[in-house]
Parts: sequence; structure tokens; C-alpha cells
Amino acid sequence: MTRTETLLSRGNKLNLEIGLNKSDVLTIFLGFFLGRANILDKLTPFGIAFLSAYIIMKEVNIYLLISILLGTFTFQGFKGFTYLVSSVLIISFFKMVKEDKDYSLIKSAIISSSIFTVTKILFLFLNKNFFIYDLFLTSFEGIVIFTMTYIFSFSIPLEAMKDRKLNSEKIICTFITLALVLSGFSKLSILGISIKNIVSTIFILYFSYSQGAFIGTSMGIILGMVSYISQPEMPFIIAIYGVAGLLSGVFRDLGKIGSILGFVLGNGIISFYISGFGTSFVDYKEIIISIIFFIFFSKYIDGSITEIIEMDFDIKKDYAHKKDELTIKNLTRVSNLFNSLSDTFKESANERDLYSVMEVYGLVDGVANGVCNKCPNYKSCWESNYYTTYYSFFNLVSLMEVNSEIDEEMIPSGIKNNCINQEEIIEKMKRFYELFKLNHSWKTKLLENRILVAEQLEGLGKVVENLINDIYKNPTFNEDLEEIIYKDLRNNRIDVSSVAVAQLEKNDFEVFIDINNGSKQENNRQRITNIVSNTLGVPLTSDFTLSNIREERQRFKLIRNNRYSALTKMASMPNSEDCISGDNYTFGEVENTYFSALSDGMGIGKKANIESSIAINLLEKFMEANVDKKVILKTINSILRAKSNEEIFTTLDLSFIDLYTGKLQMIKTGAPATFVKKKDRVEIVNTQSLPVGILKDVDFNIYEEYIEDGDIIIMMSDGVLEASRDIENTELWMKEIIMSIDSINPQVIANKVLERAKEASVNNIRDDMTVLVTKVWKNV
Repeated sequence: MTRTETLLSRGNKLNLEIGLNKSDVLTIFLGFFLGRANILDKLTPFGIAFLSAYIIMKEVNIYLLISILLGTFTFQGFKGFTYLVSSVLIISFFKMVKEDKDYSLIKSAIISSSIFTVTKILFLFLNKNFFIYDLFLTSFEGIVIFTMTYIFSFSIPLEAMKDRKLNSEKIICTFITLALVLSGFSKLSILGISIKNIVSTIFILYFSYSQGAFIGTSMGIILGMVSYISQPEMPFIIAIYGVAGLLSGVFRDLGKIGSILGFVLGNGIISFYISGFGTSFVDYKEIIISIIFFIFFSKYIDGSITEIIEMDFDIKKDYAHKKDELTIKNLTRVSNLFNSLSDTFKESANERDLYSVMEVYGLVDGVANGVCNKCPNYKSCWESNYYTTYYSFFNLVSLMEVNSEIDEEMIPSGIKNNCINQEEIIEKMKRFYELFKLNHSWKTKLLENRILVAEQLEGLGKVVENLINDIYKNPTFNEDLEEIIYKDLRNNRIDVSSVAVAQLEKNDFEVFIDINNGSKQENNRQRITNIVSNTLGVPLTSDFTLSNIREERQRFKLIRNNRYSALTKMASMPNSEDCISGDNYTFGEVENTYFSALSDGMGIGKKANIESSIAINLLEKFMEANVDKKVILKTINSILRAKSNEEIFTTLDLSFIDLYTGKLQMIKTGAPATFVKKKDRVEIVNTQSLPVGILKDVDFNIYEEYIEDGDIIIMMSDGVLEASRDIENTELWMKEIIMSIDSINPQVIANKVLERAKEASVNNIRDDMTVLVTKVWKNV
């Protein structure tokens, strides 16, 4: 506990305030009893130390000085005059140096201690009747002032009220201050009942109950040691209060009654051990009165004390929140940047018409300049009949757009009747028109690529927005559930040390459990998961386990278990000499969604495999990034269209299962029917749509329904359904095959479907065959 920052405020003058606030009243009250606190029944250094700490940490307070001196004189009588002089000298010194000098806490404590020690030694020499022992006591008292000045500066009364959160060091200093205040009560009693014993018992009960065994034991030991330091029964009081605080904290799981029982047992055990049954250093009447006060008045101080005695480091929390805020701000900027770029590309794609009239004018002018300039009839056509000639050329362009070949009968009359270079005009027009179409094709691809980039940027913006929303999720910790889980685990003999329940959303939470003795069989993960699941009435599963090498301390993270589980198996047969299938597939689980996908590239062999693998690889990456399904399909479609000049397209058959709600979504783009085998029937799901990579805008429909326990989803490529050309209704044929399979094993179903398709093709496989079977069942 080293503190070297400047503690004396700069440029502040002596401030003798007349008005008093609540903090000042509390400080004055404490100062009076600290002035009475003594050592060896003759030394009272604590008031001087408290005054010095207050001056160093805050400012001079004349009322505090008067309170401390009154307390000192009520105990010392006229012998307290040396304390009066020392206090005045300390105040005078700091008043003189405070304006232009800064001192660290340690230096200031040394100065206060030195002023007191020198002052008292001078009084000893003036008295001329002293012993070496008196010099020793004076030096000892000076050391106590130095030590206590340092300790008091970290206690609650001297801390700034805006920063009242305490770490463990400040808590101990506060307890010492409190114990010394109680020591100042000395033998104050009412009707033979010790006020000090009642207050001490109330504090031990309260802190043991609210903060646990560690704080309760610390409070008991400090109160017993400090407040009874001048009394011969101090060792026994320390033992009684320490053990009583320990047991009171241990039994706090049983509520206030448990803490009271723990204190009574601790007092009884130590008292019986020291002096025999029926005798206690703390009178039973005092214990009963303390218990009554604890039961009826503790609720009034719960809020303030719990807020003050907080073991967390709020500065670190603030910086953690600040880090989150900076991250969110930067991510928001990135999201806005992506959205702005997306808007810019969309605007640029819509800025101009692909069929610009000026480009057609340019085509006509190019033909006219290349052929007509050298013609002897140029003036007749382009000067005398300009509009008629231009109209004829425009008609010729229109004819070329509709017809690949132009015969003599199609030639506009203006050119057919007047032009002497008809063949050259038509040939030149064809060349220019081919260039015009080629430019148009490249411009179309360029605009499509711009739209693709815009969609990609928009999708990235949404991904970043989702990430921001995840960061904004501030979990709340459900203390009621934590207490219930902790008690149930303890009752089941689990060596649990702490429980935390983080409430993320309305129906989403995470449970963190720290246990000791992780190697014990009783503390295994499955048993703990079952106990907590029964406690909450919600099925849970273990997300991860953290443990050290010896596995003595482990942390379990339990999350809400999905209501459904899914398993996918497949069977496949390629139709190519190099055994490369044009079908690709994937399946997996992302968060609470299970997905399976089957893609069939057009054709067979390596080329078809490349087409389908592009779609599947992109799908996997987008699913990992949690991108919206519509954005995924649009992006895959755009990438396949923009990848090369050749036609690249592939079917996509997707199924998504929400494992918590049981909702099934199917999306098909050019894919054949999917079959859902239920307990008593087989359903056919088919939507008519084109494969991805053909049209500019992807065409797909979404089929939704809720699955049932034991449903089996069977997806297949068109090579399976079209195995035989002799079968007219292929979907009905496949439905009967699936109905006849007497198995619920997905691998068996996949193998039998593929086997029947091979039989139907008479071993003349025309296309790649792939069957993907997903079984869904409800968790118990």
C-alpha cells in the first residue's frame, strides 16, 4: 500500500468552515471517540493521527480539532495539554507550507509524528521529573501516530465521497478505524450492558451475512484486537469474535438465522474452551440485543454499506466500458463507410442508360464518315435529305438488332432506292454494330459488378451492425438464481466456490460455476449439469470447461440446451472417368441453427465440380460470418455471373433448422424436390426456380414449417431423381421408395436411395448422384 501522489492541495488557504454537512458530522463524531481511544491506559495518539490524516487528505477543520481535543481531555484530563499544543503546531505547520509545497503521504505522516514527538519530549524536559521509560513511551506513541496517520488516510471518512468504492486494503483500514472508535467507548454501558460489545456484535453479524466469511472473520479479529487492545481479555475476545465471524459467514446461505446461529455457535465454542460451559466474555443479554438490532435494522443499511464495501475495481470496469465504447464507435464508422460505398456504387450503376441515344448517333456517324464522305451523292443524301437519310440509318440499326442477317428486302427504302454503296454501308454497319454490342456487353458486366460490389458492401455493413449489437448486449446478473443454484449444489455435496448467472436476453442466459476438487467423481461435469438443469427447470448443456493442470479448480459454462438435435449422413456416386463429382455438399451448426446444403454444378466432371464448390465454399464462409440468407444467395449469384465470360451456374438446395424453436426453412434455386419423411407419411417440397448464376436477380422461394420429433429430411441432386428416363413421375417414384425403407438410420436411408437410383439407371449413370439425409430429434 504505497501511495506517493501529492496529497496536499495546491494553493488552498485555511478554510474554517462554519456550515456542516453529513460527512462533517460523522467525522466529528468519530474524532471524539478516536480522541478517547487509548493504549496501555495512558497513551491516546489516535486523535492526533486522525487529525493529521484529515488535514493531509482534505483541509483544516476547526470542529474536528475541538471534537478530538474534547475526547482526549475526557480521558487524559489536564495531561491532555501536550496533545493540544501538538495539534496546534501541526495545524500551524501545514498552514504555512501548504500554499507552496507538496508532500507525499509518507512525508506528511513523518512530519506529524516528529512534531508530536518533539513537543512531548520538550514537555518532559520542562517537567524535569521523567524516566527513560517515558522517553520510550513517547517514541512509541510517535511511531503509532505515523502508522495510524497512514492508515486513517485510506479509511472511509477521509475518502472523497465521490469515490467510495474500496479495495481490500481500504476495507481493512476502515475496519481498523471502526475498531478504534469502538475502543473510544471504553467501558461506557447502560444498565450494565456494554455499548461497545453490542456495536461490535452487530457489525460482525452484518458483515458476515452480507459479505461472507472472509470479511466477517477480518472484522471480528480487527474489532477484538484493536477495540480491546488495552484490556487483558483481548486474546480471548479476538478468538471469540474471529471464530464467530467465520461461522456466521459460513452459515449465511441459510439467511439471517444462519448467520445468527453461526455467531452463537462460535461464541459458545470458544467460551466453553476458555472458561467452561455457561460462561462467556460477551454477555448473553448483549448478544440478544445485538441480534434484535441486526434482524430489524440491517435492511436500512443494506444499500449504502453494500455499495461501499465493493470488492470490484470500478476504474478497471470503466476502462473496459470505455474500450467497448471506442470499439463500437470505430465499428459504427466502418459500417457507415460500407453503407456509403454501397450507395455510391448503386448510384453509379443507375447514373446512365445502357442504351444511350448518343452511342447510337455515334454508330451512325461512324458509318457515314467511313463510307458516305467519299460518295458523289453525299450532298444529295446528307445535305438535301439529312433527316430522311438519318432515319433510314436508324431503321437499319433497328433491323440489325432484331435480325442476325439482313437481306435485300429488309433494307429501308431510303437506302435501297438512293444509295449507290448499299453493300458497303450494310457491311460497315454490321462491323460497327458488333463493336457496339461488345461494348454494351462489357458495360453491362461492369454495371453488374458495381451492383455486386454494392451488395457485398451492404452485406458487410450488416455484419458489422450485428457485431455492434452483440457488443451492446450488456448481461445482467441474476443474483436470485445464483443463490438458488449455489444452495442446491452445496446440498448435493458439490464443492462449489462461486456461481454467476448472466442474463443475455429474455430467454437466453449463461451459467458459470467454479468448483474445487475437480477430480472428485461427485464434481463431474454431467452431474453438475443435471443438478442445475433440475434447479432451473430448463435443459442445459456444457459449453466449455476450464481447468488447471491438476484439475483441482474448474470452471463450467452451462448454456441453454437446444430442444432439437440434428445429424446428417450422405451417399454419393460420380459420373465421370476421373471420379470427380460435380455435386458438392456441406452441413454444420452455427449458433442455434443447423444447416445442410447440396449444390449441383451443370454438367459432370471437373468443370461442374468447380462450379458447385464455389457456391458451397462461399456459403460456408457466409454462414460463419452470420450473414443474412438473402444476401448470401444474391452474392453467390453475382459472383458466379461475374467470374468469367462463360456461363457458370449451379443449383443450390438449402435447409436451415432452428434447433430451439424447431422451425425448418428450405430455399431452392434450380434444385430438385426435397422429401421429408415423417412417422406416417412422406411430404414433398418443391419450388420452381432457376439455378444461381443465370439471371441478374436470383430467383428463390422460401418454404417454412415446424418439424416434429424424428423427422428425416432427404435432399438429392437431379441425377438421383432422373436416374431413369422411363419413369414419368419421378417425385412420386422417389416418395414410394422412401416410404418403403424400414429404417430411421440416416446413413441406411442414404445408401438405399442411392442403390435404388442405380438400379433404375440399369448401371448407366447419366449424371452425378448425391443423397443428403438429415435426421432431427427432440432432446429429452
